[in-house]
Amino acid sequence: MEWIMEKTVFKITLMIIAGIFLFPMISLGKMDIRYTDDSFKIKTNAQSIKIGGTLMWDVDSAGDVFWDSENIDDSGQTHSEIRRACLNIKTKMSDNWKAELSLDFADDDDASAEVKDAYVEYSGWHLMNISVGQNKEPFGIEAMTSLKNISFVERSMASDAFRPGHNIGISLNADTNKLIWQVGVYQAQDREDDSDTYAVSGRLAVVPWKTDTGFFHVGISGSCRDFDGTEFEIKESAQIHTADNIIYSDGIDTDRFLLCGTETAFCMGPFSFQAEYMLADVNAVEENDDATFDGYYFAASWFLTGETRPFRNGVWKRVKPESSYGAWELVTRYSCLDAAENGQGTSADTYTLGVNWHINPNIRLMNNYTYLWVTDESTQTETTGDAVSVRVQCVF
Repeated sequence: MEWIMEKTVFKITLMIIAGIFLFPMISLGKMDIRYTDDSFKIKTNAQSIKIGGTLMWDVDSAGDVFWDSENIDDSGQTHSEIRRACLNIKTKMSDNWKAELSLDFADDDDASAEVKDAYVEYSGWHLMNISVGQNKEPFGIEAMTSLKNISFVERSMASDAFRPGHNIGISLNADTNKLIWQVGVYQAQDREDDSDTYAVSGRLAVVPWKTDTGFFHVGISGSCRDFDGTEFEIKESAQIHTADNIIYSDGIDTDRFLLCGTETAFCMGPFSFQAEYMLADVNAVEENDDATFDGYYFAASWFLTGETRPFRNGVWKRVKPESSYGAWELVTRYSCLDAAENGQGTSADTYTLGVNWHINPNIRLMNNYTYLWVTDESTQTETTGDAVSVRVQCVF
């Protein structure tokens, strides 16, 4: 069954690429070629292709607490990396059919591109749409929001630890003015894994109040995942992507586990707030190894220049400055992740302050200061430290 799913993604990828080259030949109408804020768009009467990308360059300077004690001295380290180098291709084949292909070339360990998204969606039904291929599993507001549109350099520890990520599957979804929902069946393990394991994931959110400059959003997410004896382990770098995985749980041979999450977001003019709580209930192969892990965060944003942070389809969107001088944004976040259970693992708290300069809709400069407090359950020791992260982001 697994090889069939792999071939499906491969065929979708080839179909989208072929569509790009065949587009000029199959289009009977006049072609309109233009550059929008985030992509080149080629359009005819019924079909269109959008080609864009994202480039992120990061520099992290972190103290010794962010590194494995065996590999680092007390002075800490500074690292830089290409965090994202993505190519995004979106095609509209008719009024009811569309497809998307997203490739990331930023993996230093592999010269080939990583397929993030490769799916086809049909929207001809009145009540819902259906998607087939590889896409994000529906879970949480921060995880579903693209990294290029969040207000911090990295997602919170809890979101990064528990989000299912991009997987192969089939899903149904709908989005109205007040109600957003998505549910699907996905492959629960990476494609390199030999076992056939599956997950059922879903997200439901309501927007009871919304105006041109504000809204209130609340939602829940869940995912039941079959692991078939595969080891489950939390490994997190405490919101510093180039650092070591210093937040970790003990490895547990897992039969299945349940992910649950709650989310809320609020915006009023230049101020926005969001918070989430997530929990993983692990059903181990050995009953005595059953474990529960959880985490949460609170985050707030304020635009000094008066912009309102855009929010559509249950996720945050890219900010467009209102003046030629750009938009200035102050952000703060508290995040907690408890990966300790049965006398093993660690827990952590982080406090983040940041400032973002949105020079224009395409270029953004970000600066985050993070203070970390880590507790090791096995030794009952506490360590603290801080880090600074800088990002230059370009969307084209």
